[in-house]
Amino acid sequence: SSDLAHLVAASAADTKIVRLADDARIAALRIQTLLPPHIAEESDQKMDELEAAMAKEDSAVHQALQALATIPVLSDNPDLKTATSSYDRFSEIKAQILKLSRENTNVRSLAISLSQKRNVMFQCQDALAALRSTIEQEPVVGVPARVPVSPR
Repeated sequence: SSDLAHLVAASAADTKIVRLADDARIAALRIQTLLPPHIAEESDQKMDELEAAMAKEDSAVHQALQALATIPVLSDNPDLKTATSSYDRFSEIKAQILKLSRENTNVRSLAISLSQKRNVMFQCQDALAALRSTIEQEPVVGVPARVPVSPR
């Protein structure tokens, strides 16, 4: 994105370059804004919709970068080359994020924390109470038997 900003600054007089560079930057930023909702989403259908929107924006980025590459004055432009390789790297990271997001471990762990935590806590308390009762009833050599005291 900063490479495209350099490209725009250097080519401010050429409205076609400015428009294409801005189109690429805006579409890439839209993809970035779609990633957090995808990560937080529980529904596969909604994830599919978000991925379709990202694919549309990804296509817009590629079209703008390819159009910039066809402009003769930019044929060897280092900023355009860096922007293209940076976007390729971003696409790889995005794919990894989407794969991990599809596993939905964060949504599952939140559900466990919010809804199942209380049930598990009561099960643990019951298991500890049973263990305590068993230990208290176990005779120990040399120690007189004592009557278990119920907690208040």
